[in-house]
Amino acid sequence: MKKIIYFLCFAILVFGLSGCSFFQGKDDTELTQDEIESAANHKVFQSASGSGVSSIDTMLIYTIDDIEGQLVPLKVPIASERVTPELIVNEVLDNIDEKVVVTEIETVKKRIYVSFSEEYVPIKKCSKKFETLILDCISNSLLDNISYVNKVVFRSEKGAYHSSNFTFEMDEVYSSR
Repeated sequence: MKKIIYFLCFAILVFGLSGCSFFQGKDDTELTQDEIESAANHKVFQSASGSGVSSIDTMLIYTIDDIEGQLVPLKVPIASERVTPELIVNEVLDNIDEKVVVTEIETVKKRIYVSFSEEYVPIKKCSKKFETLILDCISNSLLDNISYVNKVVFRSEKGAYHSSNFTFEMDEVYSSR
């Protein structure tokens, strides 16, 4: 019995120490002019440092409180050097209980175009309230974390966004700063 307790204590210590070094923050948050113009990669996030040696890089995204039926801000750790639109959308989708499939994310000038699969939520089998919450989660998370984007446009994989609840024109802006 003592061997099991010693093993568990050792395992917790190893995982705790390795986790601290894995999420250690980066100091190079400066972007070159080429990176800003191309909008390929961008690093904008907050550092939440504890009372120790290491710091954890986090970003604020939005998720859905299923009980209350509203948006909830959520800080998530970042294990990547750069925050990209794809990283943000993936973090949002990982924190939503329904399966949402994004087929394409494209940044053009100061707009982000997010295309959804027509076979999954939010385009198919989704209430108006829940669809609005999903779209708001994604758009708010993108606008809050990427400074070079001012507008979010949603599309389906075949063109303009069309669901049983909403119909948007091909380049209709869903939300903006």
